Amino acid sequence: MPMLAIGPETFPKLLLCNARIRPQAVAMRKKHLGVWREYTWQECLEKVKYFSLGLIRLGFRRGDMLGVVGESRPEWLWAEFAAQSAGGVPVGIYADIGVAELRNVAETSPFSFVVVHGQEQVDKFLEKKKEFPAIRQIVYWESRGLKNYRDPLLKSFEEVLTLGMDYEAGHLEDFEKNVSGGRAEECAAIYYPGGNGGLCRAAMLSHRALITSGRAFLEYYPAANQENYFSLLPVAWIGEGILVVAAHLLGGAILNFSEEPETAADDLQEIAPEFVFSGPRQWEDLARMIQLKMRRSASLNRLLYHYFLKAAAKREEGTRSNKRPGFWGRILQAVGDRIVFLPLRANLGLHRCKTAVTTGSPISADCFRFWTSLGLGLKEVYISTEAGFISAHRSGEVLSGSVGHIPRGTSVKISGDGEILVKSLTVFSGYYGSPEKTGETLKDGWVQTGDAGFIGPQGQLVLCDERPASRSQGASLNRIYMEGRLRFSPYIKDALIVEGKEGDFLAVIVVLDFENLGKWAEDNQIKYMNFAELSQKEETARLIRVEIQQINREIPVEGRIKKFALLQKEFHADEGELTRTGKLKRKFLEERYSSLIGAFYAPREGLGIKTPVHYRDGRDGTMKMDIQIWPTDQDAL
Repeated sequence: MPMLAIGPETFPKLLLCNARIRPQAVAMRKKHLGVWREYTWQECLEKVKYFSLGLIRLGFRRGDMLGVVGESRPEWLWAEFAAQSAGGVPVGIYADIGVAELRNVAETSPFSFVVVHGQEQVDKFLEKKKEFPAIRQIVYWESRGLKNYRDPLLKSFEEVLTLGMDYEAGHLEDFEKNVSGGRAEECAAIYYPGGNGGLCRAAMLSHRALITSGRAFLEYYPAANQENYFSLLPVAWIGEGILVVAAHLLGGAILNFSEEPETAADDLQEIAPEFVFSGPRQWEDLARMIQLKMRRSASLNRLLYHYFLKAAAKREEGTRSNKRPGFWGRILQAVGDRIVFLPLRANLGLHRCKTAVTTGSPISADCFRFWTSLGLGLKEVYISTEAGFISAHRSGEVLSGSVGHIPRGTSVKISGDGEILVKSLTVFSGYYGSPEKTGETLKDGWVQTGDAGFIGPQGQLVLCDERPASRSQGASLNRIYMEGRLRFSPYIKDALIVEGKEGDFLAVIVVLDFENLGKWAEDNQIKYMNFAELSQKEETARLIRVEIQQINREIPVEGRIKKFALLQKEFHADEGELTRTGKLKRKFLEERYSSLIGAFYAPREGLGIKTPVHYRDGRDGTMKMDIQIWPTDQDAL
């Protein structure tokens, strides 16, 4: 069945329309205690209706804000749709947010009601109750650990549903009247950009902007009714709001939710969805895991894997050059897929996947080619909180290194300093309560994305890592390329390439994949007390040096990495080092690790540094690290 015609102009109206067209069809599926629980469109509508009426019974009014804090679950979306149905505005908040950040959100988006996952989020509000004076009601959907809580602010999700059922008895038509009163131009939700603005900017997205982005996405990748989507990323992120939620409501696909974040891989394997959407870091993590497993597998499996992977990579290279494989090439492709790649994809739950999407930041070229060679048609989509859906790869027109073509109805231009500017119906309405910041980002209808890029000769948009004010476009792309190549190593989780103030040689701060590194150390009988000690061992430096040298061989001498350091910790979003989608906050990192960066260009081989650490309970501290500086151009370390 095609996506819904252009009639419903808000999320609640789309939900109501789906419940009328396909009431008994499955809309959502959630795993609980090892069993998949299915919810039809009619059941979802009833949950939304009664929760919306329950909120109204508790004093929720049109224009009020409803904070939603938690993992991706059906209750998250029911609360969102319920608030919208009542004329309110949901505010998406990440489940693992720290108290300080939570306070920031409450100040910039003054919500008076909040729906939370469970005890962890409840404690954050109750322990710092005085810092959230506007909160009138806290509703939780997971009761574990809350049995003995007696605070009058607390109510369970089920209690609010019951209040809604009671309220309906005297207000039979209120819900549909409320829904019918919604307008496309009204604020549908508030999202917080993960990048430059951070949590100080509450971006308002209208129903029109979200639905227009969802329709644009489905024009690229049509979703058939009852096909399976799998929610792997937080619903608080704009990517889920556009590519999953809006597409779910428009296309009628089934949304699947894992039991716990830790069981997501196993749950994904059970569902084997037709559509999988995840960030570059998740695809890169999975690729590293596969590579490590193949390195440790039986020799015959290793031989077959590498033989067919090399053949597939050569075939993909030919495809990009418009060279179609011959008869024997197609036979080889079929054999490789049957005996190697199909079982591998099935083991990951990707064997039925017809659309695999990555977005949030540019994915490394190596990782992109890896998944394509494995037979997964990975596509890259470019979206932003403020600009919505900007571009995507079309099937059959995938150019590695680009983020695809710009859809109809969207205008993109490149400013004089290389910034991508966007004008479309998908752009945001402004930052709540901040006209000054809105004016900085939205000028004459054009969103200043803060991203650097250019439009390639084939009309596809290409992203750089930053506006190239002091660095050439080529240098910016070269750094993205090398960092991506490093992240493709099974032992490197992240990399930050830096250079001296006067254009000195390149150096790199390496974040290790400690899980894979620990397995390597075990295989090679390397003793260590903790990962901090392992990160500074000479054996580890030798291992990483080989990975860097492989990349250096492909780079002109003047652009090669000359020194490296191995960090004793990972980059974290909670500490402001990454966005929630895993994108490096480069300027922040360069400031935080300025002493380490300075040591690359000083006559020292190591130093002790203190790094600020922000804990999830709101406390701040420091971590002392002794870091060794290693050269890459010596035969022996």
